[in-house]
Amino acid sequence: MIVPAPDLPATDFMALQQLAARYWALADLTEAVPLDEMFAPDAVFDLGKLQLEGLPAIAAFFAEREAGMRASGRTTRHLASNFLALPQPDGSVRVRSTVMVHTGNGDHPLPATEPSGIADFHDLCRRQPDGRWLYHHRSAATVFVGPGAAAFAR
Repeated sequence: MIVPAPDLPATDFMALQQLAARYWALADLTEAVPLDEMFAPDAVFDLGKLQLEGLPAIAAFFAEREAGMRASGRTTRHLASNFLALPQPDGSVRVRSTVMVHTGNGDHPLPATEPSGIADFHDLCRRQPDGRWLYHHRSAATVFVGPGAAAFAR
């Protein structure tokens, strides 16, 4: 059973988990989730070799990524786990998670292969005046790289 931190209400913990789930659904092209429902206008997204600042830069990255995936027939599935929400004194929440990604190209079903990567994600989320949680800073640190990893993860 997953138990939220003692000073983080269960509803906030669940909202933060749903924020992450929506993000991965967008990354895997399984749902069209508006980026402004996930990232603050001034958000920073740090993918190691790729730094994106502001919602327009993040949106351009995702648009280019989606176009490339659709053109090449690339499929990804990101599996996120070890979700740890750490409330901060200023009301924000730091979230840590571990993500494993599998990739392939072509028609489904694709052959199962070793992961193309495993990364640690570190997020800073802030509640908005309307009650929603958004990413203000999201960073990924690649731990393991396998075949098919994105260039920014190498």
